[in-house]
Amino acid sequence: MTTIELPDEGATQRLAERVAGLLETGTVVGLDGPLGAGKTTFTRYLVQALGGDPAQVSSPTYTLMHHYQARVPIVHVDAYRLQGGGGLAGLGFDELRDGGIAIVEWAGLVMAGIDPAGCWRIVLEHCLNGGRQATVTTPPHLAGKWLHEHGAR
Repeated sequence: MTTIELPDEGATQRLAERVAGLLETGTVVGLDGPLGAGKTTFTRYLVQALGGDPAQVSSPTYTLMHHYQARVPIVHVDAYRLQGGGGLAGLGFDELRDGGIAIVEWAGLVMAGIDPAGCWRIVLEHCLNGGRQATVTTPPHLAGKWLHEHGAR
């Protein structure tokens, strides 16, 4: 687990680019944090870093799910209104992310339906200085690589 200060939006973009460089197909990026912490902003930069159009990214709060075209297909889910891990299964989540990447906002609500072996957890939080911070937990097989190459700077 690494905590990274995000004093401005540029820092959020750089973090998304660093994460994108280590993502593998089938991976889930689970985002958590309070309203306005930057979950959708992070997603926008992650989609851009994966070769997608950031202008297409919006919060899927009411539709529950969006799809984006990039170097790999991206599924973007807002789990706020889902009922536990079973809610993901009801969306056909495993089949939809097959061969691509899934980004799940409010992931803590549905972690029972996500395999931790292939899941990044990123918790975004507001800081008193007006910036934000991200606490990043990688899938276990990438922990050493992340800390060695991409530790907090």
